[in-house]
Amino acid sequence: MTQPGDQKNQPQGDLGSELRELGQQIEEAVRSALASERAKQIQADIASGMKEIGAQLQNALKSIQENPQVQQLVQRGEQAVNQAQQTKVAHDFQETLARGIAALNDQLTEFTNRMRQGDTSGGGTTPPTDAGPATGETTRLDPDQQ
Repeated sequence: MTQPGDQKNQPQGDLGSELRELGQQIEEAVRSALASERAKQIQADIASGMKEIGAQLQNALKSIQENPQVQQLVQRGEQAVNQAQQTKVAHDFQETLARGIAALNDQLTEFTNRMRQGDTSGGGTTPPTDAGPATGETTRLDPDQQ
């Protein structure tokens, strides 16, 4: 980083090196934030919340399935669905709905896997240390300066 006293010794500073250093400082700040205890606590809170929501949904579904009125409604619904499946529009709708639910399941599975990887690695979403530089090659704007 250019110090105030160094500006007299350098002709207008080196814009490329200053921008490169700024990028490195930003990268370091983001890495530090992701590795902080607060970020880890937020990840743990989210994982805990998702587990709690899952447990509550399972309990709600179980109580709904055991309700005799719901069972009758399901039977009526199945009869209606069987009749509706005979039409092309209903069949197309069912296929589209099934694809949408499958895509949602895939996304939830990926999210769950990322959460598990973050919980077991201890580092959350910190990128691997063997990753290359975060920035590409710097192009000098003034070709006369070396």
